[in-house]
Amino acid sequence: MNRQPSIDIAFARLEAAVTSGSMSGGVLGFILQDGSRITRATGHAQLVPEPRPMTEDIWFDLASVSNVIFATERILSHARNGRIDHDAPLVTLIPDLHLYHPDTAREQQFTVRQCLGYQTGLLPVFPIYTYGSDPDRLRAFVLQHEWPRRSAAYSCINFILIGIGLERLEGCRIRNMDLGLDLHFPVMSTSRRRPNTAISAGG
Repeated sequence: MNRQPSIDIAFARLEAAVTSGSMSGGVLGFILQDGSRITRATGHAQLVPEPRPMTEDIWFDLASVSNVIFATERILSHARNGRIDHDAPLVTLIPDLHLYHPDTAREQQFTVRQCLGYQTGLLPVFPIYTYGSDPDRLRAFVLQHEWPRRSAAYSCINFILIGIGLERLEGCRIRNMDLGLDLHFPVMSTSRRRPNTAISAGG
């Protein structure tokens, strides 16, 4: 199958985002089924104190990697296997999501697809770790908190919810799941655990 038209569309969207000023630059790459790789760079890697062109070999600081290589693939594999409907409300996976305000809580209408695409309007940043260090209490806080509505933006809360959904589906904690690809979550002592990552599929 010729993937080139789809790849060209993806690159065109990257170019459009840079041209419109939504982002200063970017690199997009694909690894095809035959192992071949296609990458393109556009725009600038930095604008101040002086412009620096974006290149295909530039290094990026990656964050929330497990959102992409683990949680997204894991939840979509359940959808492919018919275990979940990613367009159904999250409450089908997490019945206690906003348990006490079922008629008014917009969180009950969130779908897996919306969480994957950061289309829920959840807060981009929230200091969940300030609410204690007990993972179960923090899970309960995330599920019952009434989150303010914002415009769609990146938010780790989306993937915290997906992580909780995965735990309910598979009957075990994220840290005990087989990640595949010879990967594993680090073993952390109880005294030094970062509470906000204890309930998240991402970090």
